[in-house]
Amino acid sequence: MIRLGPKIVLLITLLPLFGNFQLIAQGVTLFYDGNKSIRNCRIIEVSELEVSVEYTPFLPGVYVSRNLTLDSIIGIREFSRSNKYAPYLMLLGSYLAVKYFMQDPVPRSEKTLSERFATWLDEPLNFLSSVCIGGSTGYIAGYILLGGNRELIVLKKLSSSEKQMALTPHIKPSMRGGHPKESDKP
Repeated sequence: MIRLGPKIVLLITLLPLFGNFQLIAQGVTLFYDGNKSIRNCRIIEVSELEVSVEYTPFLPGVYVSRNLTLDSIIGIREFSRSNKYAPYLMLLGSYLAVKYFMQDPVPRSEKTLSERFATWLDEPLNFLSSVCIGGSTGYIAGYILLGGNRELIVLKKLSSSEKQMALTPHIKPSMRGGHPKESDKP
């Protein structure tokens, strides 16, 4: 039997290098008008005067479009490396916890009937606790080691053309399949 452990660890470690994956693919957080913000929005279009964004206010699958003036935007928080790689480290932590820290079960043949009845949940609970503790340890380690979610771009003192250049790389296609309609604009 071939041992796949090191190959799985290597695959999970190198998987983020094969593509542009993110934990939350919706977008960024925009800060505007002093202390207001729109979380997890997608920037649809950036023009010289306005920024069109799309976000989900309450229900998943319901998208609201909104236009903000370019002058009112004071900052943008993009998703950090921790949001990109922490899920893979969570899987790696779960795998390592199950492989190395999970207790070996006592064979059923060595248990009496009453011991089997009393300990029938031990194996699944041991497995679930190993997966959960290993996964959370991997996620927290990835979050801390990769800098957390601290990548904030301050746009307060920039000119309109500099703001437009800073927001342009964050443009994503609309979840509705096009640009916002005129009827959706406030």
